[in-house]
Amino acid sequence: MRQTELISRADFLSWSLGLLVVLVIFMVCVWAIRLLQAPTTLESDRLRVVSGLSLGMRERLVLVQAGKKQLILGVTPSRIEMLCLLEGEECLQKMPPTTPLENSFAYKLKQVMKGKDHA
Repeated sequence: MRQTELISRADFLSWSLGLLVVLVIFMVCVWAIRLLQAPTTLESDRLRVVSGLSLGMRERLVLVQAGKKQLILGVTPSRIEMLCLLEGEECLQKMPPTTPLENSFAYKLKQVMKGKDHA
């Protein structure tokens, strides 16, 4: 006697095809969501975070550029509050990075980390 198959080939083929269709639909939906959420270059130029400063474990000061205006925001876990609005000549310019003094602890630590300890 011949053993009966638990799953026929036709059933297996139809389940596989159904799974493939569902996966293709899922991938198309993910692609469409990413496409719709991608910021355009025009939008990203209008609003950007210029700088941030941590004031504690959960508090921050954030400088945001909105068009030609700059906003200084206080950010906590429960709220965001505008502290100051800067326009025109008042706007803060991006400061060039300062070079560390050769006698500073940070400079010496970097030298030791690089393996160039001359002190």
